[in-house]
Amino acid sequence: MSNRTDFNCVLFAEILGNQKLADKLGQAEAQRALDRGRNRIMRSVDAHHGKALLDRAHRLIAVFKKADDAVQAAADMQEKVRRLPPVSGINLGLKIGLHCGELRAGDEPAGSAVELAGRLADAAQPGQVLLTGELALHLTEGVRPLASAVLDRGFRHEGVEVPLFELFMQDGPESAMTATGPHSEPGLSRTRLVLRHRGVAHIVTEARPILLMGREEGNDIVVLDRRASRHHARIEWRNGRFFLIDQSSNGTFVAPDDEAEIMLKREECALPATGKVGCGFSCEEDSQGELVAFEVREG
Repeated sequence: MSNRTDFNCVLFAEILGNQKLADKLGQAEAQRALDRGRNRIMRSVDAHHGKALLDRAHRLIAVFKKADDAVQAAADMQEKVRRLPPVSGINLGLKIGLHCGELRAGDEPAGSAVELAGRLADAAQPGQVLLTGELALHLTEGVRPLASAVLDRGFRHEGVEVPLFELFMQDGPESAMTATGPHSEPGLSRTRLVLRHRGVAHIVTEARPILLMGREEGNDIVVLDRRASRHHARIEWRNGRFFLIDQSSNGTFVAPDDEAEIMLKREECALPATGKVGCGFSCEEDSQGELVAFEVREG
């Protein structure tokens, strides 16, 4: 690998629990459990256009060209590791730090981005993702609400105060959520609608009250299915609830969890707490990943 300097988003991950497993079950069983976790982590890196620079035992350093990809990969790998079944009552855990800056790629990755991302991973709690304010500034509008400012925790690097953000893990355990959720303006409701499409999270809130879905580029969620209209549907926040409005040719299908699916045709409905949306096709079909899952979160 060449010794070049570049500007990138760096993810530094530490896997936890392997020593406990080795002490209880022996090194061979611990290594098998660790390999399962590392395989899931590497799938998250690959799925979000990243590249592993260092993959050793309980430590991973990966690089991403876009801040959105780095954050989405961190959320994905945390969820994948969290869902691993315990081995003899012991769970693997993950701590992650993210920063963007100078990177020297060689046999041992180095540079300011690696150094600070490593320090953040070291400072994080199990199940927590910490990122710098500099990286948070590079997040797009659809992903930025997932990062919540850490206001009660100072962090200094080379004598300078570094603004810290925490990735809000919607599905993570309560112990991993030291922040209460995405930062919101004073006086605004903290209720939010989280939608997931092709591994990417999108947020609708009172502060960002409209989301567009359709086949044409420029929509917030671009549905790559010929049955979807160019401007298929929109979601609006109104009076404390989230409404889906169909404006398509083939209709929009809404399937609340554990309830019968409905189809909207130039109609609207208030979204339930959880469910799925199909743009032009039933939620029961194999849609090649084009279904949109949603969940209303309070507080």
